[in-house]
Amino acid sequence: MKIIPIEDAVGKKISHELTGIIPGKSENTTFLRGYEVKIEDVETLKNMGKYHIKVLDENSNLIHENDGALMLGTKFIGSGVTLSQPKEGKVHAYAIEKGILISSPSKLKSINLIDGIKISTKRKYTVVEAGEKVATFGITPLEIEGDLLDSGLSLFEKDFISVAPFNSLRIGIITTGSEVYEGRIKDAFMPYLRGKLEPFGFNVIEQTIVPDKQEIIKEAIDDFIERDFELLFLTGGLSVDADDFTLKTVEEHDKVEMIIYGSPVLPGAMFMAAYYDGRVPLIGLPAGLLRGGNSILDFVLPLLLGKIKITKDFIASLGDGGLL
Repeated sequence: MKIIPIEDAVGKKISHELTGIIPGKSENTTFLRGYEVKIEDVETLKNMGKYHIKVLDENSNLIHENDGALMLGTKFIGSGVTLSQPKEGKVHAYAIEKGILISSPSKLKSINLIDGIKISTKRKYTVVEAGEKVATFGITPLEIEGDLLDSGLSLFEKDFISVAPFNSLRIGIITTGSEVYEGRIKDAFMPYLRGKLEPFGFNVIEQTIVPDKQEIIKEAIDDFIERDFELLFLTGGLSVDADDFTLKTVEEHDKVEMIIYGSPVLPGAMFMAAYYDGRVPLIGLPAGLLRGGNSILDFVLPLLLGKIKITKDFIASLGDGGLL
């Protein structure tokens, strides 16, 4: 790329897109990258304030901003994402269908520390709609050195940005509590969960209500698993009261791995997450969630519906912003 007076640019190719407003015209005048300047363009470009312009240097080893941005986007997008064409040093990534955004904030920071490279994304685990912009890959200078771009490209592999779709799931609820089982009080968790699931296009297929008896709770869990349910919510029985057996049942089940009991999100301190045979989530929801409003469930539900495994590290990270 070389900077030369506009009069000397005739017959040479513009190095980047030029856009300007000409008085008396209703539309912007645009000269695209690679356009060969003609003698009649000189006055037009001067009217746009372009008395000097940058032209392509065929001998340059530098990489143009558009090419660099496209190289970043092409390498780093994964499933569920598509790219735009490069323009003004940027390439945008869009969700192909509704789902949950997967990214790596730590890796994002590392690449943004490289001079000349800037990548912006929606927050990790954001719910995105089909066609929504989820990331932008950018090169800030008009040209970038190849070794700088290579250092960014080498930081991590494909699938840095992807969107996990919300597939259909067989969802069940096991409501524990002798007071509900005996009809002393009306269950409130079914309408609560319906309200949380319906915006995602999901619903509960089946609910069973059981008394506070460990063996019966275990039988209910096994029955749902045997009938190929893919997500189970266990409601109630998660506190430290003498009649609470949900947590104990899950902890002592030989086919269940406990991930975490307790969360730093309020409401949701007695939240529980476990996995049956490492594949079916068993999610314990404490009664405090029924007070309404946002809770721990709003953080974990998109992951569950996107079939992303809940980890202890993820739950622990929710303390930052977990006071709702």
